[in-house]
Amino acid sequence: MKIALYHNLTSGGSKREAYEFTKQFARNGHTVDLYCPSTANEEFLSLASIVHQSFTFDLRLGDNFSGRLPLLRRYVDLAVLHLNLRRLRQVARRIAAQIDAGAYDFVFAHHDRIVQSPYLLRFLRTPSAYYCAEPMREFYEPPIVRPYQRPRGAVEQMQRRWYALARWLRDRVVKSEDRKNVRRASLLLTNSHFTAESIYRAYGLRARVSYLGVDTERFKPLDLERGDFVLSVGAVSPLKGYDFLIEALAQLPARQHPRLLIVGNTASIGETTFLRQHAEARSVVLEFRVNVSDDELVRLYNQARAFVYSPVLEPFGFAPLEAMACGTPVVAVNEGGVRESVRDGETGYLVPRDPGAFAEALQRVLSDARLAQTLGQNGRAEVLRCWTWKQAYDRLVENVQTLQQPALSLAKGPNVSTLHR
Repeated sequence: MKIALYHNLTSGGSKREAYEFTKQFARNGHTVDLYCPSTANEEFLSLASIVHQSFTFDLRLGDNFSGRLPLLRRYVDLAVLHLNLRRLRQVARRIAAQIDAGAYDFVFAHHDRIVQSPYLLRFLRTPSAYYCAEPMREFYEPPIVRPYQRPRGAVEQMQRRWYALARWLRDRVVKSEDRKNVRRASLLLTNSHFTAESIYRAYGLRARVSYLGVDTERFKPLDLERGDFVLSVGAVSPLKGYDFLIEALAQLPARQHPRLLIVGNTASIGETTFLRQHAEARSVVLEFRVNVSDDELVRLYNQARAFVYSPVLEPFGFAPLEAMACGTPVVAVNEGGVRESVRDGETGYLVPRDPGAFAEALQRVLSDARLAQTLGQNGRAEVLRCWTWKQAYDRLVENVQTLQQPALSLAKGPNVSTLHR
């Protein structure tokens, strides 16, 4: 099989998914060529070392330089956006033309950091499988408004009203382009049934669920002594619900207050400051670490007394599975894709978004070492049973074969693993 892989991703879960699937394609004897614009992040989990060859297309984007233009900056930024989208379309046409001339069996496409669903899908003649980790949530879900985001005083309120039209036009353009692009995919894949439902509500399209996996050779128990902290992993942003975790920890008995350690690949300054103040007011000890190595992350999973997780409607969530693979019990809010990976009462606890209920479940784990060990062992066993990247690859093979191209023949293991929930 000859596969063209496209991405314009930053660091994070989608890049990890692209990296791990590419490794599986290579291990199964397929040829994978990488196509990406120069704006793609190839420092985090670089694909260049595992693909057959890579092609980088120069993409020069205009900057939002308008901070020095009072009362005009959002409208100038809107013009820059139109310029950037035009340049992105031009690069996508060039990439599509080269892929179509390359006799590839299919294109494995991923998110574009600018407009989500890639323009490439519009211009391809080669069949495409687009892995959509989520729709553009900002257009389909209520915003989470923080105090630091509210206007300060009459002048800022006036500016917000003045720029309302620019924001509306920006959202309309990006939303429209995203919807046009996603509709051109030959096959739409996603990471959970929850996300598939979100995609249908957003785009009116049906996506096939192709569950992801965990590198169980890297994320594994290390038999380290547990420290006096609980761990949460994810970008430091309002969507990750860290303020809820602080509220829950504050309800534990004072003598059982573990430190909350948050590890993120990115961190908003405003959100970090907000969370520090929130924790201080509730006597919760809070620590942030940003962009740690995988080795350090594995060590932290192994040293944490529990993994705590409360994003708002998280589409899938690698982190709970990584914690389970390391033998660490999970306490998570019962919403989003995590309901499809954590077994309540077996590998951890799924609880309502209620600080008291969350604190009660966490206290149960923290106060009973045998229970914590059992949940952790069950979690590791569950990951080995259902959530390895080999099993994720086999699931992907089944889905990609629905493209029904006569030449499409992907090697897979003797028994394709499916999840029996």
